[in-house]
Amino acid sequence: MQALARGDRAAVLTVTRVITAFLIRARAYDLRDSWDDLCQEVLLVLVNSARNGSLRAPEAFVGYVGCITRNKLSDWLSRNPRGRDIAEARLADPVSMLRDADLLLDVERALGELSERERKVVETIYLGGYSYDEAAERLDMPLGTLKRLQTGALRSIRRRLLICPRASVG
Repeated sequence: MQALARGDRAAVLTVTRVITAFLIRARAYDLRDSWDDLCQEVLLVLVNSARNGSLRAPEAFVGYVGCITRNKLSDWLSRNPRGRDIAEARLADPVSMLRDADLLLDVERALGELSERERKVVETIYLGGYSYDEAAERLDMPLGTLKRLQTGALRSIRRRLLICPRASVG
């Protein structure tokens, strides 16, 4: 974060790769010609956040980048007519929607197979958007325990998604 705020070229390139990964995950392929603009917008927000100290938890940096990227992509789609057309076409594509629904069902099933403590940790960090310290305080558990439960939960989810691919969902 500090290197990014100083304008370190390697840090900028690394963060740009992370932003691009989020754009790929968002399946914004049709908007590739606008990725540079989107990356610059996200980078500006990140640099300003790093400079004014609003990035409190370094371990949550990648999640913060993802959140900013999603927001900037959503803003871009809403103010750009071509982007709206692409978004509407994507929503009208039933195959894409089914794939997303299947993935969501698989993730929900995997979450359902976690222990109560693991599920609460995952939901607090990823759905609640809390940093590790905030989640540990909220769940009244030591930080080390929270991280151990998170690691085990993510390993279980990953294993479940690899064992039961979406194609098996009937």
